[in-house]
Amino acid sequence: MFKLLNNIQGYVQNGPFGNDLMALDDGNTTVTTSASIVGGVGKVLGDAVIAFNKANVVSPLVTSRTGVVGAKSVEFADWKVAASSDVAATNEFAEATVQQIDTAARTATLAEHVIQIDIADLAEQSYGAGGSIGGNAGAVIGNALAAKLDNDLVALFAAGSLTNDACGAGTDLAISHVFDCLRLLHANQAPAPLNLVLGPQQMWGPAGLVQIMQGHLTAPTAASMYGVSDPAQEVVNTGFVTKFAGFDIYVTPEIAEDGNNDEAGCAFSAGAFGFATGAKGIMSIETQRDASKRMTEYVGTGVWGETMIKDLYAVSLTSDVS
Repeated sequence: MFKLLNNIQGYVQNGPFGNDLMALDDGNTTVTTSASIVGGVGKVLGDAVIAFNKANVVSPLVTSRTGVVGAKSVEFADWKVAASSDVAATNEFAEATVQQIDTAARTATLAEHVIQIDIADLAEQSYGAGGSIGGNAGAVIGNALAAKLDNDLVALFAAGSLTNDACGAGTDLAISHVFDCLRLLHANQAPAPLNLVLGPQQMWGPAGLVQIMQGHLTAPTAASMYGVSDPAQEVVNTGFVTKFAGFDIYVTPEIAEDGNNDEAGCAFSAGAFGFATGAKGIMSIETQRDASKRMTEYVGTGVWGETMIKDLYAVSLTSDVS
């Protein structure tokens, strides 16, 4: 978050506003210092950053890189997994045998993702909730950009796009499917931590993980009374399970139920997917005054690109949620 804040602060201080703002008034050019305006935009940016970091779910779980100035794409290296058979026992002073470990470049192409919010003067002036409509623009923009980044990343989860799948369309989720994901990831040496990202129905729906866990509830024991509780008891206490079968569990609304009543979750290691951001950071916000329409435009721009890096580090978990 601090890196993101620094990128944004640098953008405000050195970006399109510069040191001064030129304003036109009745045909006469006047110069207005940017301090108060940048301060206002800075608050909008700060609100956007806070909202972004609260709303995004998937992006902290995958690999990220920052592009260099002038670059429109960023490459990630996909290394072939080395096996124990690649390591040879040799005699003293014997020449080692070179093992060919192949690599492939995975490219994330940067693109702009834009949201614009227009706030009319009359609406701002008549806002009676003890605040400012414009003051809420940052949170709205940050939430929207975070949701869009998650949406782009979960699109990489789709069944059929990865080598390994568990469960499957039209099939109810079972605990055995979650352990199957764990088996496949360990078989391909996917490094920890391992994450399981599910859709809302896959977590709380009638055929979701919470329902499965409730079916395995056990009576409280002396151990659980002293802070050692099983995941089923955690579901009862919080309505959520944070860890199960070796996975950290997350839910994102960007995994939507499709027309066949399926949701496509995914179990993965951080090296499975990646996203890259622009050299100036992941997000910027600009304001523009449209006097003829008596309104202020708030334009939020997110710059990123996403890619699958190593599909053997991920297992698609599609299940029926009806």
